[in-house]
Amino acid sequence: MKRLWKAGTALLLAALLILSGCTARAPAPEESVSSAPEEEGAMPEPTMLPREEVGELENLLLVNAENPVPDGYAPELYPVSGAYQMDADAAGSMLWMLYDAAAQGVDLMVVSAYRGTERQRQNFNNKVQEYISLGLSEEEAVEVTSQWIAPPGTSEHETGLAADIVTPGYQMLNHGFAETQAAKWLAAHAPEYGFILRYPEDKTEITGITYEPWHFRYVGKRAAREITERGVSLEEYLGVAGETYAE
Repeated sequence: MKRLWKAGTALLLAALLILSGCTARAPAPEESVSSAPEEEGAMPEPTMLPREEVGELENLLLVNAENPVPDGYAPELYPVSGAYQMDADAAGSMLWMLYDAAAQGVDLMVVSAYRGTERQRQNFNNKVQEYISLGLSEEEAVEVTSQWIAPPGTSEHETGLAADIVTPGYQMLNHGFAETQAAKWLAAHAPEYGFILRYPEDKTEITGITYEPWHFRYVGKRAAREITERGVSLEEYLGVAGETYAE
């Protein structure tokens, strides 16, 4: 089982991340919701899903190191931004979230959504090789990489239910994104559209994944509000957080 490193190794990791410039740049290509103004250049109003149905579909599929993507799982994909696609359960609500954020002057930018298993494997292996080049053994490199990128078959991106979201003025996938207007808007409003911050800062020992203020997962509006109000992870919400990733 993937485990977080002990303190000594964590210090090594921190040093390596600084040396390697770990802050990755994003890849290239209810009552409070409001309508966007009708003006030239405004984002078109979504048509895939009626506004009154935003977040109504529920999908509580759990995918993590202990619960891989089910065999034969094949999401029905729908475009949400450029070439990025999400499962149909999530896509309509994502489109409304992007639209309403823009109407309120917040520019959200999807930089990753659905990724097939082969693409996930490529991303994972590339990061492993990066750490090996910095002097880690292969075993150590895999351990470190697993805290930042889920091994193939265990990533929420493979379900089409998750997206990485930044903003044009801050496209780095690092903790600094949490201080942006976009991140604060998402933290306040994402549950209205059925999305949760999947990897909170204080839940790393449960999720096994480091804090990712840019990674949002669709679960449905009812569950999203409950998870956010209770301050729990998806694992805790589903009652499967009995095992911890911490030593």
